Amino acid sequence: MEPSPAGNPIEVVTGNAFGIRTRGRAIEDLGDQMIGAAGVLRAIADNGVPQQGLSIDKIKEVIGEIDGELKLAGERYRPSGTALVAYADALDGVQQQMRLIVPRCQDAWDDYQAALGRYEDANHPLPPGQAGTPPAGGGQSPEQEAHDRDIRSALNRANDAYDEFLAEARSFDTQFETWEDAFEAASNGIREATDGGISDGFWDDVDGFVAGVLVVLQWAGIVLAVLAFVIGGPIIAALGAIVAIATLAITIYQKARGDTGWLELGLAIVGVIPFGSLAKFSGGFKPGMTGFLDDMVGGLGTSGSRAIIGNAIRRFPDTYGISRAFGASPFTSFVAAARGGHSGADIAARLMGIGFGDESTRAMSNGWGAAAHVFGHYGWVVNSPLNAGMTIADAVGDLFENDVETWEAQLAA
Repeated sequence: MEPSPAGNPIEVVTGNAFGIRTRGRAIEDLGDQMIGAAGVLRAIADNGVPQQGLSIDKIKEVIGEIDGELKLAGERYRPSGTALVAYADALDGVQQQMRLIVPRCQDAWDDYQAALGRYEDANHPLPPGQAGTPPAGGGQSPEQEAHDRDIRSALNRANDAYDEFLAEARSFDTQFETWEDAFEAASNGIREATDGGISDGFWDDVDGFVAGVLVVLQWAGIVLAVLAFVIGGPIIAALGAIVAIATLAITIYQKARGDTGWLELGLAIVGVIPFGSLAKFSGGFKPGMTGFLDDMVGGLGTSGSRAIIGNAIRRFPDTYGISRAFGASPFTSFVAAARGGHSGADIAARLMGIGFGDESTRAMSNGWGAAAHVFGHYGWVVNSPLNAGMTIADAVGDLFENDVETWEAQLAA
């Protein structure tokens, strides 16, 4: 069945009118209770009740502006509930009418399709043996005239059936417009009731932006973690460290705002620690700490490490081009350019934060080196997949929750 003349799908609009009405009345009652409770609190604060005692005194101490906020909440709740009740009543009436109109539209459409089929069956030339003989004075044969009348009659019946469908469909559009008006009225009523009271502030907007950035960083960390295992090299190590530090900074902000927990903060801290760099403390605390912090920021902390990274970046186009010129695939050429002179044997050592393969072997000669091999890894290689996995788990969990996040969704439910 085609849409209505207004372009609406001809079906009964969804929504549980009884449930919406029940919830609206509950919200109205809650608003009245809030307003009443605010009055009682204000009376207590103004010594307007005869009761005295430590409990009353304690209540007076904590009332503060609670009564005002409670009254304001009640004044917002009550009209919101009233808007929902009005919408539920309109929805109920519209659905009752649509349950009658939609079947009539379907019947009219089926009649039109049947009449159209009969017209298409009739609308073809007569076979030569059935066309008859035209009269001597010219014109059509009686058989051809009868056939043409049948075609016109079938076409008229199809047009009449379609007109009946349009008439029913226009009735549907009238009810649909009534439902849209009711929906808009309820939306405006709730918006007016909550105007200036329920809205995101500046920091709420910042929180939303930060949460989005964190998700992007987590996925970037996964990509870099994979590249670290497959390719390695100073460029990827530096990028991974930058992502890990940015993730830690954002997670600290979210913890301060109460938007995340200690587990997430702990993972972010682990993400910036190059445990394998413990081996560098074998040469003393100062050089060890310098090397440890340098690895923590991906080699951007000392001039020598920055020179290695800068040289790898500068040589990247040339290395890639030379590899391609010798017939290497784009991926192989990219791997060679990204490694910046480091061999495949150095990847494991770099992931551990130790440096090169031969440095890993030498590090085993002392306790710090052994500890580095036991605990050694770049934290961000573990941190990013774990954080992204937790985000995915939360998203999957949200799919099974029935919470209504917005009043618009509640109206449309």
